[in-house]
Amino acid sequence: MAELPRVDQLSPRQQMAIDCACCSRRLGTTGRVWGEARHRGRLFRLWICESCAPRTATPQARHGGGAGPV
Repeated sequence: MAELPRVDQLSPRQQMAIDCACCSRRLGTTGRVWGEARHRGRLFRLWICESCAPRTATPQARHGGGAGPV
């Protein structure tokens, strides 16, 4: 099972679900929810492209990933 990346290490486009959180390809109209991660008290839903979906099992929500309270 692949672990979710830290939200603070993703580009703004990956954080906003424009690009895949795994490989940085543009999502367009396709994509799958990879999981949810909390960063500085905010919840982020991370999306991945169809080509990354078979390589990544959906992990549980992950907390932490940066400075500040969760």
